[in-house]
Formats: sequence, structure tokens, C-alpha cells
Amino acid sequence: MLVLELAVIFSVVFAVWWYIYYWKLPPQSPPVYPGALPIIGHAHELFRHMIGSNELWRYFKKECDYALENEGIISLRVGPHFLYGVTDPKDATFIANTCLEKAYFYKFANDFFGKGLLLSDTPEWKVHRKLLNPAFSQTVMNTYVDEINVQAQYFVKRLTVLAGKGPINIQEFITNYILALLCRTSIGLTPEDQNMIDNDYAEIIDEIEKVYNKRGATVWLYPSFIYNRSALKRREQELVRTVKDILNPIIRKRRSIIKETYYIKNCDEYSQTSVTGKYKPLLDLLIHLADEQDVFTEDEIRVQLNTFVAAANDTTTSLLQYILLALGSHAQVQERLYKEVQEVFKNEDLDKNDLTKLVYTKAVIKEVLRLYPPVPLVARRVHTDIKLPKYTLRAGNTCVLSLYDLNRHSSWGPDVKEFKPERWLNPDTLPENPNTFAGFSIGKRNCIGKEYAMMTLKTSLAHIVRKFHISGDINNLKWTFEALLKPTTPALVTLTLRS
Repeated sequence: MLVLELAVIFSVVFAVWWYIYYWKLPPQSPPVYPGALPIIGHAHELFRHMIGSNELWRYFKKECDYALENEGIISLRVGPHFLYGVTDPKDATFIANTCLEKAYFYKFANDFFGKGLLLSDTPEWKVHRKLLNPAFSQTVMNTYVDEINVQAQYFVKRLTVLAGKGPINIQEFITNYILALLCRTSIGLTPEDQNMIDNDYAEIIDEIEKVYNKRGATVWLYPSFIYNRSALKRREQELVRTVKDILNPIIRKRRSIIKETYYIKNCDEYSQTSVTGKYKPLLDLLIHLADEQDVFTEDEIRVQLNTFVAAANDTTTSLLQYILLALGSHAQVQERLYKEVQEVFKNEDLDKNDLTKLVYTKAVIKEVLRLYPPVPLVARRVHTDIKLPKYTLRAGNTCVLSLYDLNRHSSWGPDVKEFKPERWLNPDTLPENPNTFAGFSIGKRNCIGKEYAMMTLKTSLAHIVRKFHISGDINNLKWTFEALLKPTTPALVTLTLRS
């Protein structure tokens, strides 16, 4: 009898405690998204939609659209845990610069991406970002132009045999092109060594993402002690080992070449020194930091390299296919871009000065990136109470910043959902807050490779549009969320040779 009485007392005390600390909204908490149930909150909705990632994207989009229409912030409950959805540019900027730690579920990818820039904890990220910045300076970026031209010309030659043969799924061809380009510029592979990384690498990246997405959609695999005993974990380990077997020999060979060829005295000389005398791969700086400053181990070099190549390949491939589809859907935009390219493209290749003249081309890229960002959401851990103008976010919870909805904020004007590259040509018509455009993420922890991506896309488009007329319809794409925003339907375009 005493045990029963104690159990009842404990249950009542626990229920009161739960209500006070977790269920009852504290003062100035963001409004709760409709549909929450007692105790579990929105868990039933989240986990129901996780069964299919396209369903999850629709749910996230619906939730963030609701926030966009209701003061820019809402909260979802998963048991005692809050998920804050933020679509207000000022709030999102403040949170992005205050909460630098990635959310819990990013750690699922630790074995593959390790302590690279994508996943590293804040103290390590700050140190590594500062050390790696020289590899992404404009001086270094300019040295890549010739190699991008070479690869773009080869890409166009591959596409030429497909011209006039009806719709093609352009994704596979773009993936191969971008991967080859990254192998040259980031890893420093010569054409003779290109077979050291083949299409298997891109397929591994795609599969490892599916592994992490599946874990994220399977709640009982969240605890490591369960996941580590699963078939999914064994497959992850196989993929990680395969990538090690691909990249480690490349790193060792490059290290040997560097030691035989030149010696970098300090990081400041990185932008003036290279093995080939042409361009300076990211791998050279990583090896220098490992050998001369004892910053990275071989495993950490691989992780940093893997992070950049995997992230750049995924996002740039996605964005280039979206741009081609957008051009195929908007004939007038394509024609205006073509005329600009013809005016600038006086020689066979573009140089760094030509790239700065492709103003409308850049506007097209940014407009596609605004409407179809490959990375639509980022999530941060709220490590301390965050006081916003209207609300307070409680420490220990998760904040989801909707880059997709920042790009569609009402401050863009009544034509916010329309594809209008010309909006970028007059700075006075753009939103006052620059973070309303979050195509390359937001805040301090934004994309380190954004200049590389922009240069690659400009050069690629100039070569493609100069050679082909493009037909397609971006409105035919159906979307899914697998860490990135990806199409579930083929990216079909028809290429016609220009006379």
C-alpha cells in the first residue's frame, strides 16, 4: 500500500514538474505551431513525416511558411524539447552569429566528416576557419580560372554529342564535371592521376548521405549503443573505409611531391607559391599545416578535404542543374544572358577580368540560389538563453534557421516568388538587410567556398550558353529533403547547338 501511495505522489510531483518546466510556456516564448498533443507535442507529426523525406520537406515548408506569416518565429515540441523555426532575417542573423554549435543530429555524420569545417565544435571551427581562409582568398581563386576553362570546355564537348537528341537527365554529366574540377583545383590531381578518384566517390557521397538520412528518420537508431549494432552502422563503416582507401594514397603522394618540390615558410606565402606554378590546391595548405605547424593529422587532412569536396560537389552540382532548368524555363532570361556572354567572351577562354563583367550572369545565379537553395535549412544548438526583440529562446533546445524562407521574405517585395534576375542589378531595390539573401548560409559560419562556387558557375554557364540553346521546365521538379534540397524527378533538359 505504501509503495502505491509513493508511486501516486511521485507521479503527481513529476506531472507538476513537467507542466511547470516543459509544458507551460515560459514568458516571451515563441508561439507554438498548431497540432501539438499533451506530453509528446509535435513528435507524432515529425516522426510520421520522416517516413518519407519528401513528406518531411513538405512539413518543414508548411511549418516555416506559417512562421513567415506569423512574426517570423514559431516553436515545435518533441516531448520536453523545443524546435524553434526562424524565418525573420534580423532574428536569424543574431542567432546564427550567437549560436555557432551545430545541432545534435549533425553528429550522426561524425565518422565521415569528423572535425571538418562542417561539423567541428565551435573552438576548433574558429581556429580551422582562420587557418583555411588563405586557400579561399581571391588571389588563389584567380589561379583556378584557366583550369575551370579547360574542364568546362571538356564538359561542353561531352554535351555536344547529346545535342538535338531530345531531353537528357543532366545531373549525371554535371556531377562528373564538377567532381573532375574539384579533383584538379582542391586536390591537385593531374590528368594522369584522375583515375585515383572516379565516379565511385560521388556515389559513395550520395550513399553516405542516405545512411545519415535513414538514421535521422529512424528514431530508435538515435542512441549510439543501438545504432552501433545495426546493419546501417556496418554499411557506414564500409563506406568510410572505402573513402580512406581512396584519399589516403592521394594525400601521401601529394605530400611527397611537395617535399621534393618546394617548402612553404608560412601560411602568408600560400597565395604566392605552388607546386605546378599554375594553381594552389587546398590540399597543399592542409599538408603544410600538418607538416610545419602540426595542426592536422593525416586523418584530419582527409576529413577537411572530404568535407570540402563532398559539400562543394553536392551543392554546386545541384545549383548548376537548377540554373540550366531555370534558363530553359525563361527564354528571355536565357537570351539576355547569352548576349552578355557574347559581348564578354571575345576569346575562347574567360579570364579573371572577364568574370567581373558577367554582371547579368551573376544575377541569374543569385536569383536561382534565392529561389532554389541547395541547403534550405540549418540547425543550431541553443547553448544559452537567447533574448530576441519579441521572444526568448531557451537554452538546451534546437533552432532551425530556414534559409529557404529568408530568401522568400516579404521584404523582397510583392514579386518575391517570381524569377526576376534583374532585381539584382539595382542594389537600391534589394532588401535593406543583406542576410535576407541566405544562398550561402548566414552569419559567421557561412560557406567558405562561396567565391569558388560563383566563379565555377559563371565560367561554366558562359561556356554552356555560348554553345547551346537550353529547353526545360523547372516547374516539373518535385522536391525532397535529404540534408540538401534535391529533386525526386529527373532534371531533364534539351540542348540545341547554336548556329
